[in-house]
Amino acid sequence: MRTTGRPGVTLLEVIFAMAIFLMSVIAIWQLMLLGGERAQDVRFQTRTSLRCQGKLAEVMVTNGMPSSTGSYTAFEDADTDLQWKTEISEDLTGLKTIKVWVKAELPSGKIVESFLSQMMLDPQIRGTTFDQPNLPLTTPTSK
Repeated sequence: MRTTGRPGVTLLEVIFAMAIFLMSVIAIWQLMLLGGERAQDVRFQTRTSLRCQGKLAEVMVTNGMPSSTGSYTAFEDADTDLQWKTEISEDLTGLKTIKVWVKAELPSGKIVESFLSQMMLDPQIRGTTFDQPNLPLTTPTSK
């Protein structure tokens, strides 16, 4: 007499299937954590870039020549977790190079930093729209 086995899966097959399933869950979990970290890095990079552009524009439109800060200073508005500094150097007479850095120190210890640089004329020597142009003197012509 032949005995037939029960239809279904054996205990060994169930253990292998569970092991494969658990390894795939762990891999997916690691990918989700990695994606979250990259998203946070991109968010901070965007914030530092935007604040860097804003600080450079602010320095460019100030009356008079601003001074270098030298060390990082925290923003005094909603972005207190960001810090900024400027460096201003004179390349040629009347031509200044303004450099602005904005950085964020993440809780994980990483630092995200943005940097912009622009050259500008010294505000004391450039004109304004209120200045009158020096028109050349013309002599009346006779006919």
